[in-house]
Amino acid sequence: MRIVHVGNFSLRRHGAVYYAVERKLSNGFIREGHFVYDFADRDVARLESLLRSKKLGRKALNRALLETVDNVRPHLLLLGHTELFDEARRLAPGLRIAQWNVDPIWGEAVDRHLRARLPHVDAFFCTTAGSWMDPWRRLGAKVHYLPNPVDSSIEVLRNDEQEDLPLDLVYCGHDYKDGPRRAFLEGLKARAEGASIAFRHCGCLGAPSVFGQRYLDTLAQARMGLNYSRSNEMPWYSSDRIGQLTGNGLLTFTHETPGLRELFSDEEMVHFRDLDDLLDKLRYYKAHDAEAREIARRGRERAHRSYNVQRIARFITEISFEQSLSEDYEWAEA
Repeated sequence: MRIVHVGNFSLRRHGAVYYAVERKLSNGFIREGHFVYDFADRDVARLESLLRSKKLGRKALNRALLETVDNVRPHLLLLGHTELFDEARRLAPGLRIAQWNVDPIWGEAVDRHLRARLPHVDAFFCTTAGSWMDPWRRLGAKVHYLPNPVDSSIEVLRNDEQEDLPLDLVYCGHDYKDGPRRAFLEGLKARAEGASIAFRHCGCLGAPSVFGQRYLDTLAQARMGLNYSRSNEMPWYSSDRIGQLTGNGLLTFTHETPGLRELFSDEEMVHFRDLDDLLDKLRYYKAHDAEAREIARRGRERAHRSYNVQRIARFITEISFEQSLSEDYEWAEA
């Protein structure tokens, strides 16, 4: 099968986010035996604009995408963003169109985006499940849950096998325009210091972000990792951080989120209720390293077994082409 995959492949960042979901998904389809043409929409928009403006290059971007569809004649158009559904189908008869989203499903901008696009796609995949997706289902959209993917060529660390690591806990993520998350992290930082927990944070509380291999090198130093998303109320939702932490063998701490235990049980991940509960559990696992490593090992094995990119690519293919599911995907009914 030929696939044109439209996404933010961040060519202008020269590999700084080589572990992004776009590349993982493309890798999964390639390993399934498909040809994948990566179409970097934002970069193409800038290149096609005289002023190197993504906004001003939008029309040229659409023309370039249609030309790509005409040249490749894909069987599947896998989308981040585009509006040329009907024209794309004309150029590639039999074309199936699927869209994926790993951002929180909330806000007016997201609402407008989905209302404009979902009626035109054959399937929509996102990292939110349950009743939060009912408004889109009522519009007739075929909405399916998508776990955050893990790639064995990217998530290569095995921190659970390392005996001595310099950091107890690491968190890499932003806190801008997010008062509750910033307040939580400020409280965690202050109390971690008092509890003698070696905690490194990146991209928040005034600390610089780390990208590329420096990000993986940072994770490699820690026994435990914090997965704290912008929303902990949306069913089954987590940022892609969850795959990066579990897939690299860090004992992963995640806020209680409806449905998330269906993906990772208490034997594979540590779920916490609030800051007090998190601190209690951090202290416990710092003092019980063998137990921490065992849970981290089970979490890593679950991540690579259940949420590997090939399995997720297979699920997307089967749903998009209305095929019978080849196996019992744990998340299929979410």
